[in-house]
Amino acid sequence: MEAIKQFFRQFTRTTPFVLANIMIVVPYLLFIHLLDFGSSISALPFVLFYTFRMTGIFLIRGLHRAIDQYTLLMVALLLGGVGSFLTLAGAVHTNFYLLGSTFLGLSASWLTPANTSVTYLEREKGYQTMTTSLYLIALIVLLPLFLALTLAVPVQTILVPIILGFYYICAYHTVKHYPHYELDFKELTKNVFSVPELMWFLLFFAALFLLRSGRAFVDETLLSTGIFLFAGIFILALLVIHRQKDHWKVPLWQNALTFLNGMFGNFIFLFGTFYVAVFKGISAQATLLFLPYLLGVIASLLFAGRLRKQFSNPLVVQLVGLAAGLVLLSLPQLFPIAIFVLTFFQNGTSSWLSRLYYQTTEIEKKQRITAKFSTSNKGSITHQFLLMIFMLIALQLQELPAKDLLLLNTLHNSAVFAMMNEVKFTSIVLLLLGLLVVGRMGKNAFGD
Repeated sequence: MEAIKQFFRQFTRTTPFVLANIMIVVPYLLFIHLLDFGSSISALPFVLFYTFRMTGIFLIRGLHRAIDQYTLLMVALLLGGVGSFLTLAGAVHTNFYLLGSTFLGLSASWLTPANTSVTYLEREKGYQTMTTSLYLIALIVLLPLFLALTLAVPVQTILVPIILGFYYICAYHTVKHYPHYELDFKELTKNVFSVPELMWFLLFFAALFLLRSGRAFVDETLLSTGIFLFAGIFILALLVIHRQKDHWKVPLWQNALTFLNGMFGNFIFLFGTFYVAVFKGISAQATLLFLPYLLGVIASLLFAGRLRKQFSNPLVVQLVGLAAGLVLLSLPQLFPIAIFVLTFFQNGTSSWLSRLYYQTTEIEKKQRITAKFSTSNKGSITHQFLLMIFMLIALQLQELPAKDLLLLNTLHNSAVFAMMNEVKFTSIVLLLLGLLVVGRMGKNAFGD
């Protein structure tokens, strides 16, 4: 009996870590399975989740000066728990999916930076939220969720929200019993808004909503409007960067790597879901994409830090590892292995960057981790729009109609296969060039 109690304590202790690493993808896979091209409302849960997940960090950057890290983490857990319940209720009435996807999107956006910040705070005070043995327990924790994602869609829509809801309850209980847990609402009425970050939130939200709506609703006008809006945002961002680069509080190479690592994260998931759906079908995403991703995350947490310590220049290790993953991805038969390698080094780079940002004393302590995730998400959003443009160009080269971009999940022919391979190799070349640029920027960062 004592062994069972000990296992359950370890089980619950891993849930904040588990949720912080799976919420960017599990609802994505769930809601994409709900898409029905004969019903426009079926697309909204996917659109809302994805848009809030990608842009919610900018909202927190606009509010975070007034929100303590523990408070933000608990809010993210509460939103996720409510979102899971509403998503479960969506099986009874589809309108519940709209609220559920919104709450889950915000939870996914805030959970990772909040959990990372709290992990560093607890570690500073002598408490380890995760240990090596707990990472292995996390794999057992993930097993029911993985199995649920491989089941038929009607069963998925019931089991996945139930499992997520249970994880959220366990995580809430775990965080509440951290040794240094405290909530701080006293600053919530002071200096709440940061106008520049709220503007980024609104602009990116509008552009992403149009883009995802265009694809999900099979509407070329919405898709084109989203792309044009992003082009305007990109030009605005270049002007802002030119004016503010002398006032950055972290080195140029660190900013660039954070942005590029966000592009890698989006490439793994967004392109990965397209690629698997076209070549193997949506049902294969759990085994060919989600499983190697999870294994890559766990392996990264166990071994990435040790690997970096074997070399004098940690930047080179990260860049070479990411490049190796891209090379492996060029071989179709090695796709799951490539996803594992890319995730290993992308997640390892993310953890390393989080530590560097957390050690940057020039940034307000509450803002350090969210500053990193804000830059990373800008990279993710940028890659998403570039990927859409690459696909449109590739469709033209294959003499396929532009509307096929909106129907990729249902198309399985040689022309579409060729188009996807063209996009894959274009993205690989772009990301390799990005690695070279970052390497050149940071060539003297570690004295080599």
